[in-house]
Amino acid sequence: MIWTFQTIEREGFALQVAKNKTEGPHLFWIGSSLYYPRVIPKQMADQYQITIVDQRGFAKRTKSEPDTKDDYGLEKLLVDFAFIQTELKIPICPVIGHSGHGYMALAYAAKFPDRVSKLCMVSTGPSHGSHMLEAENYFQKHASDLRKAAHTANQIRFQKNIVESPADFFIHFCVSQEAKGFYEIPFPSRKFWEGIHTNKLGFDYLFGEVFRDIDVSEYLKKVSVPVWISMGKEDYQVAPYYTWEPILKKFPNVKMTVIDKSSHLPFLEKPDEFLKQFKNWLDSK
Repeated sequence: MIWTFQTIEREGFALQVAKNKTEGPHLFWIGSSLYYPRVIPKQMADQYQITIVDQRGFAKRTKSEPDTKDDYGLEKLLVDFAFIQTELKIPICPVIGHSGHGYMALAYAAKFPDRVSKLCMVSTGPSHGSHMLEAENYFQKHASDLRKAAHTANQIRFQKNIVESPADFFIHFCVSQEAKGFYEIPFPSRKFWEGIHTNKLGFDYLFGEVFRDIDVSEYLKKVSVPVWISMGKEDYQVAPYYTWEPILKKFPNVKMTVIDKSSHLPFLEKPDEFLKQFKNWLDSK
């Protein structure tokens, strides 16, 4: 699949946008314009016209002044996405967010209901806060000894990596979670991160504070479009699928499916099953 790239500057950030060359229905995908083209399966990219936008945590800075937490405020990111959707004339369409970017997609659908037809959150737990305690319990109870040993070894490498290049903390952290985030172990996930820029403050603030304290119920109350949550059953990297159950009882129109033998990237690990479920949801009323 061929992807084309362009850059749109916003308030001192060079936001990159990736688009494939398929004539199918539009999808608006929030996250990283370099990472996601590497993990979105060909089966999906062949059928849908996908626009992937950087959030500011992945964008290179174009100003010399030091960045601040305010630069990464969630509301500012949402306005970035709306600006890009308008600038590129992307019609009303489903919006997708994976992992922490699922919260950005959720907030976007809540703030701009006239721009979003459906909302898809993939491998997103109810929060990065208290719900993550259950992720560790789930891992200790269900993970194999081989997986646990691999995770321990990854943590030792992680400590060495952040000493050598602390600015790449987020990438090192994600790679260190391979044994929790991939069904197949070992898995060479660092190849997905090659050449990707990160702004450490942005990830520290968004993933360490905003998404730690987020109340997804408050956003779901404001979302008027159909919502689908897709989780990998063996995903130990975020709060497990069953932590959503108390919330889903309050929002019966929110649908969730769990894909067996997959982890944090179900669309990569089980592309046919994911795409089947995704299409069924898109076609549903």
